[in-house]
Amino acid sequence: MLSATVVGTGMWLAIKDVVSSSYDWPRAGASYALGSPLGTMGEQLENYEDETPSQTLQINLADGVRISTLTFQNLDMGRTGLTDCVVVQRGAGTGYLYVNDIVMTGVSAPSLDWANSEIGTLTIAGSTDGHTFGATIDSTIADQVIVSTRGSGTFDARDTSVDRLILSLAGDATVGTLSFTDVACSVGGWNIDYVKASTLTQDATSRFGTGDGINTADYVLQSTLSYRSATDNIIDTPIKVQ
Repeated sequence: MLSATVVGTGMWLAIKDVVSSSYDWPRAGASYALGSPLGTMGEQLENYEDETPSQTLQINLADGVRISTLTFQNLDMGRTGLTDCVVVQRGAGTGYLYVNDIVMTGVSAPSLDWANSEIGTLTIAGSTDGHTFGATIDSTIADQVIVSTRGSGTFDARDTSVDRLILSLAGDATVGTLSFTDVACSVGGWNIDYVKASTLTQDATSRFGTGDGINTADYVLQSTLSYRSATDNIIDTPIKVQ
């Protein structure tokens, strides 16, 4: 009996250790290399400078990866001290995130900044505590037709709380549909770069604002964001997202 107890305790501790160190998609505090064979098994992120554990959900998109749908739904985010909440960035190289359709439904954050991108048809609505539509019209912007699902994957993260969401490009990545539904940030803003998409649609239930008044833009489309056609139905009204 004593031997059985010792062995059982040892096995329980071993299993507990494996489980606590496993980062299966989409657990926070880990980075995931989508496009690799182990894309759903994450690697633990380093602690923040104050030594508190990171609860960031970081997705590293491998060069050449194809994803039919990349979905984020019911994500609650925000950590005091962080500047950004949702980020699309280059981790290395000069790649772009090529997307057929980007859909933002019921999203909210203190701010948004979109730059260094190309959108075929831009349709934005919602409410914001001041916005600047500084994007550049360019009739040569091409639609990104990404309809074949051969050799592609599907990834879905929903119903979780994280510090922030980072999409990091290791080269060119293609996504059929990139959707954000009920993604809420209490701290930090959306900081989006290096995207080429056929369509971007943001619905009327989306809200952005820091509460500093409509004369200070919290929702900014930079001049380095180019589009072929656009519809701006955003309403400027005092809002503080927190």
